[in-house]
Amino acid sequence: MDSLYAAERRDTARTLGRQCHREKVVPDQPSSDSRRKVRKRHLARPLRVLLVDAEPKSYQVLAQCVGGQSMQLLHADSLAAARRHLAESPVDLALIECDQPDGNGLDLAGEISSQAGVTQTIMLTGRPELDSAVGAIRAGAGDYLTKPIDADELLDRVGFAQLRHKAACHQKQRVRRLRRVCRKLNHVRKDVGQQVDILCKDLVTAYQELAEQMNQVVQASEFADLIRQELDLEELLRKTLEFLLQKAGPTNAAIFLPSSGDEFSIGGYVNYDCTSDSADILIDHLADVIAPRLVELIDPLHLVNNDDLEQWVGDDSSYLMDCHIVAFACRQDEQTLAIVMLFRDASEPYDPALIKLCDAISPMLGDYLARLIRIHHRHINDFDIDIDDGETTWDSVA
Repeated sequence: MDSLYAAERRDTARTLGRQCHREKVVPDQPSSDSRRKVRKRHLARPLRVLLVDAEPKSYQVLAQCVGGQSMQLLHADSLAAARRHLAESPVDLALIECDQPDGNGLDLAGEISSQAGVTQTIMLTGRPELDSAVGAIRAGAGDYLTKPIDADELLDRVGFAQLRHKAACHQKQRVRRLRRVCRKLNHVRKDVGQQVDILCKDLVTAYQELAEQMNQVVQASEFADLIRQELDLEELLRKTLEFLLQKAGPTNAAIFLPSSGDEFSIGGYVNYDCTSDSADILIDHLADVIAPRLVELIDPLHLVNNDDLEQWVGDDSSYLMDCHIVAFACRQDEQTLAIVMLFRDASEPYDPALIKLCDAISPMLGDYLARLIRIHHRHINDFDIDIDDGETTWDSVA
């Protein structure tokens, strides 16, 4: 009866252990042939195994089961000793007796599980009960084995623990790789974000430049519509000055026309901040001294300090000291047909957009002046005009 009871007790414990093993959601156990193959392949991989059991017999059985296998066996006869082993270095597999001299083995299993490592845990018990099996599962144990330990069953359970350990190591490596990839992707995202910011700024800049160019085109078209039908020289110059004042704001402005040789005469001017007497003297000085020096201008001239002014004008710059100056030449077929100058006190600087507008309308004004020359040359005898010998003059023949 005792032997029969013992046999039934062992069968019950094994059944309970297998139920606990299935509740842990591990792969279905293969056939006996597959078990031998798994056992041979995976037990050959070195494992660091810790047995936490006060009974020396358990260590002997475990040593016999894994004899010849590449494993490092450690033995602790208490929870305190086990914790010292774990503090020195981690283990791959821990076999823990539930009943310990200094506490409950389930506590140690819970500590191992809470560390989120790859250590596998098998609980051992000589008193298989449903409560202890459920407690093992809740403590994070991967398996549950009853005592006395069956050597073949122990070898099977250790083999499957090694499989789980290998899968956990692979999963951990995969997580590390994924984290590295995520970090790289985050860096790439930041780089792409910076590049997108740069592109957006470039697009904004390009849009602003395009808007400025479109505005210049509109204003140039406005000027062209203003003077398109104008056949009178004085009206053409008047409308040009009015247009420039409208765009530049209050300013001194003058248009000089070639008279003979390298000399220029005033075609029209606007006095903004000069007295009547000084304005006449200044205009004559500009016509005689400044305008001839601007004949070869290709791009609009913009002077904003006295040093640049003195470099351009020389000793005669005293008349325009502390002024900002915008000047451009109206040319046609390499001939200068007019010089336009705007100047005012440096406290009222010109908008850079005005310089671009002057650059846009200067060839247009040159073309219209050449048109008037041809018209007057053909139909009107009020002007003596020579445009074929490289010299153009606007001299009234009274």
